[in-house]
Amino acid sequence: MNTPASPPAAVVTIVTGSSRGIGKAIAEALAKAGHRLLLTARDAASLQAVATSLRQGGATVATVAADLREEGAVATIVATAERELGPITAVVSNAGTAPSDKIENTTPAMLRETFDLHVGAPLAFARATAPAMKKRGSGCLVHLASTAGLRGYPFTAAYTAAKHGMVGLARALHAELAPAGVRVFALCPGFVDSDITRGAAAAIAARGKTTADAAFARMAAQNRIGRMHLPHEVAAAVAWLLREQPTGCVYDLDRPTPAFLD
Repeated sequence: MNTPASPPAAVVTIVTGSSRGIGKAIAEALAKAGHRLLLTARDAASLQAVATSLRQGGATVATVAADLREEGAVATIVATAERELGPITAVVSNAGTAPSDKIENTTPAMLRETFDLHVGAPLAFARATAPAMKKRGSGCLVHLASTAGLRGYPFTAAYTAAKHGMVGLARALHAELAPAGVRVFALCPGFVDSDITRGAAAAIAARGKTTADAAFARMAAQNRIGRMHLPHEVAAAVAWLLREQPTGCVYDLDRPTPAFLD
C-alpha cells in the first residue's frame, strides 16, 4: 500500500510596512502564492483593511500594529507569528521612510529614524528568527532596499546612507547565514510609484523651485528602466526570490534585465 505524500509545510512570512504601497502589493502577491502572513504596520486601521481583503480571498492572515522603532516590537511580532501561524519561514523587511531635504537641513533625528527602520529593524528580525532558521537549515530574509543603497542621489543623505546600510547588512547576513541554508536578499528597485515617492516629490515642490509632477518625473528619469517601477513589479520580484531562493544576495531590479551584483 502506498503511503500518501505529506502535504507541503506551511510557508509563514512576516511582511513589515504592509498597510499600503509596496508592502500591500507584496502581501497580496504572497497571499496569492499561498503564504500564511503576519502583516505589521503602524496604521492599525489600514492594516486591518488589507488583512480583511486578503482573508476574503482565502488567505490566512494575522496582524500586529506596531512601530518597529519601539523596544519589544519585533519580539511581539515574531511571537505572534509563531503562535498564530507556525514556524517563521521568511521575513520581508519593507517598512521605511524616505526624508528628502538639503544636507544642511538633514538632522540627526532624520538619520536616526531612517537607520532604525532600514537597518535596525531588519537586524532585529534576523536576530529573532535566524537561530530557528539555522536549526532547520532553511529560511529567507528579504530586505526591501533600493538603488539608493548602490549609488547616491541628491537631497536624500539620510535615506541613501540608511539604504547603503541595509544593503551592507544583507551582505553580512548572507555571508554568515548562507552556509546554514538561510538565504538573505537585498532587493534594489529604483524609484517606485508609491505614497512615499509622491510625498518626497511634494516635499521638493514645497521648497518652491519646481512642481510635484516635475519632481516626480525627474525621479522617474533617474531609473535605468526609464520610468517608475510599479509596486506590483516589486512584489513579483519578492515572490520570485522567496520561491526560487537563488544563490545571490544583492538583486538590482533597476535594469532592463534584473541581475545579481557581486
